[in-house]
Amino acid sequence: MRKLSLIVLLMLAGCARPPHLSTSLNVQKKSDDLVLVTLKVVNLENSVTTPINIEVTGQARTAGHWNKPETLFHPAAFVLNRNEQREITKFWKIQADGVRTTLVIKEQENGHLLKSEKAEKVF
Repeated sequence: MRKLSLIVLLMLAGCARPPHLSTSLNVQKKSDDLVLVTLKVVNLENSVTTPINIEVTGQARTAGHWNKPETLFHPAAFVLNRNEQREITKFWKIQADGVRTTLVIKEQENGHLLKSEKAEKVF
């Protein structure tokens, strides 16, 4: 009986599928030296997600040159409940006339890439 339980558990774990997420990354220039970066992540499923790991990096353009990329936020892995929305905001103190962002979302447990998205905004 114990072996059967283990086999069923392994089969169910093997059938796990990645969560369906919707993301929206918004970049706004608030003043000469302040940029607001807001990420919204929404679980589109009616079930809890596996733990997800998010990282957003940014690169600023000043006087026509791009700065070295830096991590804007990389919170601890978290789980989204069914149809839950989470918003993460970062005030980035930098003078810039343009910004490039890269969003990477992975499953925490196995490292599978769920989403990788690049964007650029000129002010």
